[in-house]
Amino acid sequence: MSLIKNNEHEIIIPRAFAFAIDDLGWNIGTSIGANGGQGPYRTGINKRMAQSDYRAIIEVGKAVGVRIQGLFVLCEMDRANVCAKYPTTTMYGKDWDNSEIVCDEQNEIMAYVRDNAAFLEFGIHGVGHEYWPEKMHKIRAEWYNREDKKPWPEEILVDHFRCFKEILAQYGLTPENGHSLPESFVPGSYSYYWNPEEDYSLGKLLHQNGVKYANTDFSFISELKPPEGKNSGGFDHGVHVINRINYGNEWWRLGALPSVPLEIQESDIIESHWANWLAQDYYLQPQVTRQFISYYKRVQETPGRYVAKNTEQLHSQWLYNNFSKVTEKLENCLVIDNSGMPDEVYKNDLLGNMVIKIKLNRYEHISSVSIDHQKICGYLEDGGFAFLYLPILEKKIYRLDYSFGSQLLENCILNDGTYNIYSLESSENTLKFRIKMFGNQFIKLICAKPKTIDSSNNNLQIKSTLYNENLNMLILEVSGRDFQGEKGIITLNF
Repeated sequence: MSLIKNNEHEIIIPRAFAFAIDDLGWNIGTSIGANGGQGPYRTGINKRMAQSDYRAIIEVGKAVGVRIQGLFVLCEMDRANVCAKYPTTTMYGKDWDNSEIVCDEQNEIMAYVRDNAAFLEFGIHGVGHEYWPEKMHKIRAEWYNREDKKPWPEEILVDHFRCFKEILAQYGLTPENGHSLPESFVPGSYSYYWNPEEDYSLGKLLHQNGVKYANTDFSFISELKPPEGKNSGGFDHGVHVINRINYGNEWWRLGALPSVPLEIQESDIIESHWANWLAQDYYLQPQVTRQFISYYKRVQETPGRYVAKNTEQLHSQWLYNNFSKVTEKLENCLVIDNSGMPDEVYKNDLLGNMVIKIKLNRYEHISSVSIDHQKICGYLEDGGFAFLYLPILEKKIYRLDYSFGSQLLENCILNDGTYNIYSLESSENTLKFRIKMFGNQFIKLICAKPKTIDSSNNNLQIKSTLYNENLNMLILEVSGRDFQGEKGIITLNF
C-alpha cells in the first residue's frame, strides 16, 4: 500500500482484498478421508450439497458487487464416468462409477453457476482433490506429492486437466460453445509444484490449459523454495502465483469468518472453504450471508484496503503495488512510474486496472480526473471514499490530474459491477468503452442520451436501456456469453 497525504485528503494505492472458496463442486459433503480413510475430505458437511448452497455465495457477491473466486472439484459432477479413464483422479481408479450420484440437479446447478458468472467465478481446484496411484491408496495431494516431496509425472497431470475439461464439456462449457477455460487455480491441499526455472513446473501445465492466476499457501511447499513473505508472489511459466493465508476459519467450520483482525492480515487473498459460507440450518443462512456482506463493507471502509471486484483486479493491484511507484508532483497531481513492470506481465496478458482510493469529505466528489489527458475507466464512491479505476498501464511514467467539487464526473462509468473496463474514449459524437463482461449486469454511465448503441461482439449483447433525464444517467443491461468473461467494445452514438 502507498499513502500520500496533502492538506485535506489521503490518496491511497490500497492493497486489494478477496476471498478464495475451495471445494465447490462436491455433490456429497460427508468426509471419507479422515482417520486413514482413502477417500476425499470433501466439504466436511454431512449432507447432499444443493443449489441453495451456491446461492448463499452468489447473494453475497450481488450485495457487494464482487465476483467471488470459487474453486471447483468436479469428479462427482461426472455424468459419463470419464474419470475411469484417468484412474489416479479418484479412489476407485478404473472402477469409478458415478451413476448413483448422477441426477437432474447437477445440470441445474451447473447452469445456475454459469448464469451467475457475474458473481461467482468458476476456477479449478481439481478432479478429485487427491491422487490415487492405485485403487484405494490415497496420497496427498492431486497436483504435487506433498507426502514424499516430489512431483507427480507430468503426463499424468496432463490427464487430470484433460479429465477436468471433459467433465466441463458434459455441461456444454467448451470453447466450441463460446466458453473459455477457467483462468484461476488453487491446488488441493496446497499441492503446488513450484519449479519455474525448469521445463516442468505446475505453472507450465496451468498456462497450457488457460490459467492465468493461482494462489496457495507457500509455507506447505517450503522445500521447493517458493517466494518468501506473507504477501509474496511470483511468475511460473506465465502464471502469476501469490501466497494466501488461512486466518482461523477452519475448512470444516460452518459460518466462519476469519478470526484474525483485518488490520493485521498480511496476505491480499484470504483462504476459505465452502462450509465457511454456509449455515447449520437453512433458516440461519440469511444471518451468515449478512455477516459476509458486512465483512466486505468493512474492508471497503478500511483506508489501506479495497474490495477487488474480480480475480484479475486482485492480481493487477498486487502487481502495481509491487512494481509501480506513485508520488505527488503538485497538489492534486500524481506521477505514476510504471516503468518497472515486468515484461512477463504483458506477454501473458496478466494486467488490468490500477485502483486509487481517495478519502472524500462530506458532500464532496471527484469532479474531474484524467491520466495523460485521457479518461479513466471507471469511478465509484463507497464507504466515504472515491475509487478511481485506471486503464491498463504500459511500461512508462504517467501523470494523473484530478480535482474536487460538488458535481460528479461527466461522461464516466459508475463502476459498481464486477466487469472490467479497459478504456473509455469520448469524442463529440461518440462515447465508447472496451469491456470484459461477466454474466448479465447493469452498467451505469453519466452522459447525454445516445441515439444508438452498438456492440462489436455478437456474444456481448445489449439487453435493455434506460435513461434518467434528471440524473443524466444511462443504464445499460449487458450480457456476455462466455462464463469466463466476454470482451468487446460498446459504442454510444449521440
